[in-house]
Amino acid sequence: MSDINLWDRASWDAVRRARGVTYTDIAEATGITYKAVTKWFYGERTPSLRSQILMAKALGIPLTQALKNITDPQVRSAVRSVIL
Repeated sequence: MSDINLWDRASWDAVRRARGVTYTDIAEATGITYKAVTKWFYGERTPSLRSQILMAKALGIPLTQALKNITDPQVRSAVRSVIL
């Protein structure tokens, strides 16, 4: 499942800015370094699925919204089980 991606940098950055969430806030919520978080938002790297899920929670992005591009029901179920 490591190739699963719910990350949409532009959309998530818009949410981050609108809610006033800093890169430091995201780093603390995901347990990842500030430098790694900035690389995600500058498009230099893609966060792991685990980090994507934690970031969605930190940004208040509903699970259904975060999963909208994942259509495989087994994958959706696996991701839900991690979040809930």
